[in-house]
Amino acid sequence: MAKIHTFPKLSVIAMLVTGIVGCGSDSESAGLVKAVTLEKLRTEGTIIESVTIGNDQTRLRAGEKHQLSATGLDSNGETRNITNELTWTSSDNEVATVNSSGLVTAVANASANQGIITITGTTINDISGDGEMSISDEAVTSIQLKQKSPKTGNINTCIDANINGDVAYADGYISLNTVKDMSFVLDDTTTATIDSDGSLYTSSADIENTSITAKIGNITDQLTVTADPVNLESIDVLVNDSSTDLISLSVGSRIQVNAQATLTNNTKTFDIDNSVSWSQVNSNNVGITSVDAKKGTLFALKPGTTQLIGTCGGKQKVVTLEVTGNATIDTIQINDDENPLTLEPLKTIDLTLTANYSTTPSTLNVTEFANWSINGSKIVNAELINQGTSQAIYRLTSNSNTNGTAVVSVIYDGLSSSTQINIE
Repeated sequence: MAKIHTFPKLSVIAMLVTGIVGCGSDSESAGLVKAVTLEKLRTEGTIIESVTIGNDQTRLRAGEKHQLSATGLDSNGETRNITNELTWTSSDNEVATVNSSGLVTAVANASANQGIITITGTTINDISGDGEMSISDEAVTSIQLKQKSPKTGNINTCIDANINGDVAYADGYISLNTVKDMSFVLDDTTTATIDSDGSLYTSSADIENTSITAKIGNITDQLTVTADPVNLESIDVLVNDSSTDLISLSVGSRIQVNAQATLTNNTKTFDIDNSVSWSQVNSNNVGITSVDAKKGTLFALKPGTTQLIGTCGGKQKVVTLEVTGNATIDTIQINDDENPLTLEPLKTIDLTLTANYSTTPSTLNVTEFANWSINGSKIVNAELINQGTSQAIYRLTSNSNTNGTAVVSVIYDGLSSSTQINIE
């Protein structure tokens, strides 16, 4: 009795491709590859049945770029990001182009039909979705701010919220759900902060109303948002994505901690790195970075045991913070101890404070955790750069063409140093 071999459909097509690719035309080969891919997707149930284009209905001016996104619903009933799976096309490449990742580039301002063009994303099985863009330099006439998430009601204190708006233009076009070209200002009494992308971070232990003003040119709008900590159940401290009650460091080592929160009657956890504040109990064993992307970075400075406290919305998490090793400090120095230093008008100079030890490590960059002063000078501005890293610097900038002298002083761990800055 002869043996009968059976193959899945995918295997049969793959065998056909192996036998035919290389002897047929490029179009035939491409067609067979497409057939194999489609059969694979059908077998997995991941073939896309509908496409939705997101982040569209936005106005650009010639030369600007804008990233679109795409979500697909597959035959398993699941959704996924398919932005990089599509073939993207523009209805008018003379007005705007789009690349293979859905990035739109405005080529020329258009006046006809409010400058509207259509951007289409098409799947390998020829299912497509359309997005609308407008390319024009018409003036803004109004802004209507709104909560993006949550869309209505009070926001949960400590949990990131988002603000955006609808922007109307002189030709009647309206950009939806955008922060493009907006600058944001919060009222003077709030403890909240807001990023340029409209992300709002709140931390007050009490119910807090925050007034947000958005501005494009001379056009403004205002929105009041209420943050309420009533649903905040607890916060936790994480190291390497795991909850912890003890952090051990050796002198000179650095680690970044994170924070998350839980809400009552909700099993989900929320990252609250931008809202939490960090402190330690009655010590300076550890330097703590409090701003920017490195917020929550701990730098072990002196041996000893203390407590790290994460606080947000009236809730706290306390963990033991243990620093081991030796740190017998001898001297501190600014840069190479050169004095005076020269700074050209309207230029910058970077200062680094090094602590010198008679133990290992022999030196540490402690710039970020020292008390600096420009002693009332009006001819320089100063700011800390690269916080949370070993490249932290204290940057001085001359703010005029005027020659002059500034004295910079610094105190760290009871030691002081200073240098003269000659602007010439």
